[in-house]
Amino acid sequence: MKHFYALLLISFIVVPVATHAQDLAVNIAVRSSIFYNPQLDTETPAVKASEWSKEEDLVDAAISKTKLAKMKAVTSAVVGLLKSSCVSAAVYNPSWHGEYFSGKNSPGPVLKFGMTCHFPGQNADLSITANDIQPLLDQLVVNGHHYATIRVASAVGGDVLYYSDADGAGATAAQTKMWLVTSANGRLPFTPVSRKEYLLEAKAELTAMVASIKDGWKLKVPVRPAATQEAEKAATLEQLKALYSGSDFEVRARIYLRNYKSDEQYQRENIRNESAGLNTTLHLMDSLLTRMPAAELAKPAVVSVASTEFHGFEDGQTNYMLIRMNTAYFNYTLSEEKPQLFLVTWHYDPSNATTASLDRQLTAHLDVQKLQEMLAK
Repeated sequence: MKHFYALLLISFIVVPVATHAQDLAVNIAVRSSIFYNPQLDTETPAVKASEWSKEEDLVDAAISKTKLAKMKAVTSAVVGLLKSSCVSAAVYNPSWHGEYFSGKNSPGPVLKFGMTCHFPGQNADLSITANDIQPLLDQLVVNGHHYATIRVASAVGGDVLYYSDADGAGATAAQTKMWLVTSANGRLPFTPVSRKEYLLEAKAELTAMVASIKDGWKLKVPVRPAATQEAEKAATLEQLKALYSGSDFEVRARIYLRNYKSDEQYQRENIRNESAGLNTTLHLMDSLLTRMPAAELAKPAVVSVASTEFHGFEDGQTNYMLIRMNTAYFNYTLSEEKPQLFLVTWHYDPSNATTASLDRQLTAHLDVQKLQEMLAK
């Protein structure tokens, strides 16, 4: 019966390490066309500032009236920016509402709030949320440590990270674009975990698993004294001799002796068979640690599978990299209702002609610099 591994304790890792957007941009192809630049905008977008249909806000009762009023002022400013810059209400007839929560979804002392806008004719939704990056995150346990993972940005520019779904042959009907708008101070709310750190942690995890397999087989198959094993072997041969004679005995004796394994041999063989896959992965990790240049080992660890399933880093194959949340990003002297980052999320169906037109308009004229100017205000 196979040995069951002990359940690993999970601990969430939060380390206040400064992370700079320019460092992350080193490994990401920056596409400036993704980010609106008013100085390069030579055309006037076909927009018209008019009232949008307003729905009832979603408000957590635990929020004070004073803080709620300040958050509503921010969402109103965001809606005003959209109406005046990149979305024509006269053409698309959107409806919107604010969402205000007393819970905190970020490592800093900040409240989550924002606005959601629905375009019924295009079956599309646009949301701009302050102080929450949960939609970008997932998780992965490595060596008992609970790491957060974040989507790999498609482009980085001006302390703004842009995320998009697969296009071309890998595209799906429903598409999502996201812009993570951070303070223009060079920091990000997370810091990537390096390939080297991941390899060391994953290697320690697999090494512990191999040791556990060895310990399990030592308990299941204890090694008896050599004299005891030899006596047992001789007794078995005597039993065969009592049952068979001549060539029949000789054949059976040869088969028995050919297949005979001492306790030490049986133990080693089972340990080797059960840990073969783990040892192969350990060999790969050792090879990467010794042969990869330091600059390559310092790159973010892009990996989405358990350590036992590791076959190499998944750059260009998966959408997530390991991170730690960076509490140093947040300004603790600000009141909790002030926005310290924005996440713009755009869900749409590009197969719809009017939706595709709206997508082009939104992408071309979304002024993330104006959103940055609203942060910490």
